[in-house]
Amino acid sequence: MSQYLLREWVFVFCFYSVVGYIWETVYCSLKEGKLLNRGFMKGPFLPIYGFGVCIMMIAAGPFNGKNILAECISGMVCATVLEYVTGELMQHLFKVRYWDYSKEKFNLNGHICLGASLGWFVATFVVNEIFRGPVDTLVHSISAFHMYLIDYIVMGIAILDFAISFKAAMDLRIILVKMEDARHELKLMQKRLDVLVAVVSDETKQAYKEVTGSISDMYDDFTDSVGEKFDHFEESIGKRLDYLKDNAKALGDKMIPDSGKKIVDEIFSMTDRYTAAIKKYTSFEHLKSKIKKLYIISIIRSNPSMTSDEYKEALEELKSSHK
Repeated sequence: MSQYLLREWVFVFCFYSVVGYIWETVYCSLKEGKLLNRGFMKGPFLPIYGFGVCIMMIAAGPFNGKNILAECISGMVCATVLEYVTGELMQHLFKVRYWDYSKEKFNLNGHICLGASLGWFVATFVVNEIFRGPVDTLVHSISAFHMYLIDYIVMGIAILDFAISFKAAMDLRIILVKMEDARHELKLMQKRLDVLVAVVSDETKQAYKEVTGSISDMYDDFTDSVGEKFDHFEESIGKRLDYLKDNAKALGDKMIPDSGKKIVDEIFSMTDRYTAAIKKYTSFEHLKSKIKKLYIISIIRSNPSMTSDEYKEALEELKSSHK
């Protein structure tokens, strides 16, 4: 492999970032059965492939033309380490896994797996034994002036895209936290209903048992399939709480003390806050910037397989709302 100058390494990085984007988009689009704009960024640029190829070329360099097996193994190891570190950092920062190998055999924390590492093994062979010659020819055929121009333009656009995408991913994290807070309020509502049942007389407990049981069942259904059942859940729980509130007023202080009525009012208020929060954060009505909204939606749609250990239900709700 020819020894590249810094501007040439930047060009190679950009070249393989675009090639990686094309590969990832074609592969995942065929797998999902629909066209996907893959990647963390909105533009046709996947930096992990650019970095991965540059690292594997450097690691495999000493073995080029001498030992193909050692060349491929060294490239595979370095690229796999990069993939693991990148996955850990992104999960720590954004609380989301943008790729998840947890269901694959021989995986490590879901960030890497044997199959993906073997993919890097093959990629090292392809890059160093098949693409190396044509890419070297391309690199050395471009004048220094034109290469600097290409590097500055492509990297300038990519850095701007990355900065906006990074901010959008951090905003997505905040949205997931807020949605989880709203979901926590829903759980508090169920606990408050249990308190209400405890303070009413035996004569009225049976009536409320059916109501609270229905709400509990609805909540279980809701968490099983958030996107499909949300509208039905919202309508049903609203009716039941209306019934609960109206009956609390009618029963009088002897059957439900003032504290019981306050609990009912609190539950009703809590439900309003919950439904408002869910609508707000799934529709991104709180976002003033259209660009920010566009980037967040793009991240969600471009990564249909992304998961979150901490905010699983909230993320699934967002994904179902923006298919």
